[in-house]
Amino acid sequence: MIAPKGAEHHRMVIAALVYPRRCPFCERVLGMLVQCPHCQQQLACHKRVVPRLPAGDHCLDYLSGAASVYQYDGCVRGCILRMKNAGRVWYARELGVLMASTLLGCTFRQRRGIIIQESGPVLRSWDLVIPVPGDDRTRGYNLPAHLAIPIAQSLDLPLLPCGLCKTRPTQKQEGKTAQQRMENVRNAYGVPQPQQVEGKRVLLVDDVITTGATVSNCGKALRKAGAMDVFAVTLAATPLL
Repeated sequence: MIAPKGAEHHRMVIAALVYPRRCPFCERVLGMLVQCPHCQQQLACHKRVVPRLPAGDHCLDYLSGAASVYQYDGCVRGCILRMKNAGRVWYARELGVLMASTLLGCTFRQRRGIIIQESGPVLRSWDLVIPVPGDDRTRGYNLPAHLAIPIAQSLDLPLLPCGLCKTRPTQKQEGKTAQQRMENVRNAYGVPQPQQVEGKRVLLVDDVITTGATVSNCGKALRKAGAMDVFAVTLAATPLL
């Protein structure tokens, strides 16, 4: 958790002692440990050497680019599925900090089980942060929105949790081919208030890029609404073979 100042900081210190941190990837108690010793070897194998995704590997239409921390496999995949399907959404705050550190150049340190930001990005490349809207009718929350909170805080940028919306119902993407995924979300997103994004550089946040169908269609809606630039960041990406 990114530590605020004042009384809230003291409350967070107490909370960290009563409810010690757990590893998002294996759920073991971490307490004051900075990293989980049980997951480091696996995470090193899954971490992308070059975070920026090659344009030919995914559909990144309407985006200036995209970047991901990990390959969507092993303990990373398990972590994301637990956050999505088992209610472990509280891990999103720490993983959003990881995304801000790995992909966006922010620096953090840990003290007494609390993550404290030391510096922001060297370059201010965006004007606002928008999460990909989710189909939260069954789970009651949108994982990308929770990942976006610490990212926006780290960058000191406005967060528009409802900057994008679904314009029509879509089916779950899991189990579909690349073409089916693209058809499922084609023109399925809109911008409720175009004046909020007009002329702005948007940082788009999602949990996983598989084919790129979702982020590219979100980029299309944002560019149509007048956004000057859209760049996507995700916790993980699935390489297309």
